[in-house]
Amino acid sequence: MRDLIIHHRGGAKDERALGRLWDLSRKAAAAIDDGNCRSLLSAIESYGAQLFSESGHLKWARTEMSGAHFLRLQILRELDAFHMRLLQLQLEATQDVAATLAKASSRLPL
Repeated sequence: MRDLIIHHRGGAKDERALGRLWDLSRKAAAAIDDGNCRSLLSAIESYGAQLFSESGHLKWARTEMSGAHFLRLQILRELDAFHMRLLQLQLEATQDVAATLAKASSRLPL
């Protein structure tokens, strides 16, 4: 998804890019069962719909940047948060396994 956003400027209707973004987002959501991740992916899909639309990006325009650029930054920020959440979940799973192994090894006879 990151490469898609980096390489597609947005700011115009682009059904192909939007379809690809939604496809990748849905595949990511199907791969992980976590409410926080689903929320982040939902935001990415919403921002993407506006980024790759004829005029949805216009309301996001700022004095210093176009609405398309602002939306791309927002999507990249959400992708970073998604990545951090995945790392957090991985750490928690690793800690759970380590705790289980430590508990099991403490029960072994010496």
